[in-house]
Amino acid sequence: MTSPGFRVVTGGLGFPEGPSHLGDGAVAVVEMQGQVVTRVAADGGKTVLARLGGGPNGSALGADGAIYVADNGGLSATRSGGYWHAPEPVDGRVQKVLDGQVTVVATGLPGPPPHRPNDLCFGPDGRLYVTDSHNWEDLRGLKPGRICAISPDRTITQVAEVPAMPNGIAFGPDGRLYVAQSMTRKILVFDWSAGTGLGDPRVFAKLPAGSPDGMCFDADGDLYVCGSVGHVIFVYDAVGALKRTIEVPTGAQPTNCCIGDGQLYVTFSMTGELVAYDLQVTALPLHEGVIT
Repeated sequence: MTSPGFRVVTGGLGFPEGPSHLGDGAVAVVEMQGQVVTRVAADGGKTVLARLGGGPNGSALGADGAIYVADNGGLSATRSGGYWHAPEPVDGRVQKVLDGQVTVVATGLPGPPPHRPNDLCFGPDGRLYVTDSHNWEDLRGLKPGRICAISPDRTITQVAEVPAMPNGIAFGPDGRLYVAQSMTRKILVFDWSAGTGLGDPRVFAKLPAGSPDGMCFDADGDLYVCGSVGHVIFVYDAVGALKRTIEVPTGAQPTNCCIGDGQLYVTFSMTGELVAYDLQVTALPLHEGVIT
């Protein structure tokens, strides 16, 4: 199948990640090396909503209209294969951006440092679920990462330990939690219930190329996964069968995606672009919550 074309919504972004659809063709993206969250309008115009510091890595929209951000503290990959370090690194944290104001929702996350919050999503219980990739700047000495859940009152609980770099995270239409395990190329799935929390992980799918990064679901239950170092986006059906492959330009490094207005919006981190594929798909309605 021929990969669909895309349009560049905007460029000039500093390692974009974590897109969240805001409606009316607008998308919020975090810029890891720009250390900001930016609103990109339908015509490509950019407005900085807040300066965050550290290394903003993922975003999720709350029921209060706030943008919740996973900030890894100040770390990013670079085109040369090395690492960018923030000039003023901070402890990894989760932040909230509302009306231009930034508040810290959570710091001092569970487990030993360093904490590298990577991606996040709200769950059916109103808690904010966050992947902490831990010390991914040391891949040879990589230690298990964590998933933590933040309650509306800011209580933080570790709900799972995940080796090999937990990354993208999303709840599916079946009520289960899906997590990208980047170093194994696998998508893990956890049963979830309000009473017992997360069950043991199982392998939902394994990417044939690339490392799974950010992901999102459409209303039909298909899962779109960015294969960040493989220059590809994979689409899986509800049982984990590969349904579609969307190739992207070599060197673009797709990091994360969201759906809105019939478009699949994708961040190309290495080229600093937000692009849109006109797939005429509808997003799976996301869970929302508020962290006070």
